[in-house]
Amino acid sequence: MHKVLVVIEYVFAVLAALIFLVITHELGHFIAARLAGVKCPEFFVGFGPRIWSTKRGDTEFGIKWILIGGYVKVLGMNPEEEISPEDFPHSYKGVSYGKRFWIIFSGSLVHLILALLIIFFTVWLIGVPFQSNTIYGVGQNMEGTEDQTPAYTAGLEPGDTILAMNGQPMNDWDDVVTFIQEHPNEEVTILVARNGQELELTATLAQRGDGAGYLGVNPQPEFREYSFLESFGETGVVFWENLKGVGISFSKLFSLSTFKQLLGISEPTEERPVSIVGITRLAGQLAGLGLYYFLMFFAFLLIFLALINLLPLPPLDGGHLMVLLWERVTGREVDLRKLYPVAVAVLAFFIILFILTVTQDIFNPVNLP
Repeated sequence: MHKVLVVIEYVFAVLAALIFLVITHELGHFIAARLAGVKCPEFFVGFGPRIWSTKRGDTEFGIKWILIGGYVKVLGMNPEEEISPEDFPHSYKGVSYGKRFWIIFSGSLVHLILALLIIFFTVWLIGVPFQSNTIYGVGQNMEGTEDQTPAYTAGLEPGDTILAMNGQPMNDWDDVVTFIQEHPNEEVTILVARNGQELELTATLAQRGDGAGYLGVNPQPEFREYSFLESFGETGVVFWENLKGVGISFSKLFSLSTFKQLLGISEPTEERPVSIVGITRLAGQLAGLGLYYFLMFFAFLLIFLALINLLPLPPLDGGHLMVLLWERVTGREVDLRKLYPVAVAVLAFFIILFILTVTQDIFNPVNLP
């Protein structure tokens, strides 16, 4: 019974995360369209038959049965849609290029603004962690097995400070992580400080799926505080680091090695892409480490979704922006129906990617190191 409840909670968490991300993105399109004077006949969460809806002004808001996304219908964006002469000034094609740009861009803009706000208030109210050599948590069992972690077997305890490993001084947590990763399946001696005394413990490191060593400990986070004004500068630094991280994620997402992992041709690593299932799982693990890590993960996810939506591929928002740019430069209207084959190919790619990542998230889940 307990396992059933856990699964139900997990499913609802996934749906809640997906619905929030969809609503905020589509709300950006909706607000920009209404500010531009463009009608939006529909704003729905989900697809398929209606569960519930209500009419507010010119817009029908509601929920549909297939809760895997959502949409806002902007009058005139569908090339198959016929627009009456009286409605044309209130349609997508009836407003300026500048207004059309903001209608398209605002979905991603909302996610970027949310990410910036999350980062700013996290930095200001919580601070930014720097990792000391003090152990915060010791895992008892290896993920998915009954085997005890090397740290638990060796007798490491929360509050221990790692001073040296195999006689090599550990100056910071990065030194600890590097040493562990470089010595899989090896027996190592760990010198720790505990309650004012130095103890020497022995641990046989395990090996992760990517071949790196594994001990099973988390560092004690210590937070550097920032004033309200200082938080603006640190927010820029953190936001830039997230942008670089998204760029690295893009390079891995579209790499041949990634698809070999997803197709089972090569052994999956901890750095493979994850679906909404894996994202929710990781968010739960990060929440256990503290609010800072959960919020920063969510900010990264918002930035990632904002930028992937801006890729210049139909039917993504970036594809619409490319069409808009082409029309503005050439003065010629693009027949979007000619781009249907490209849009179908892009959708097929992402559907296949979604299926493969969900499958991997179920049978080979990615866990925090």
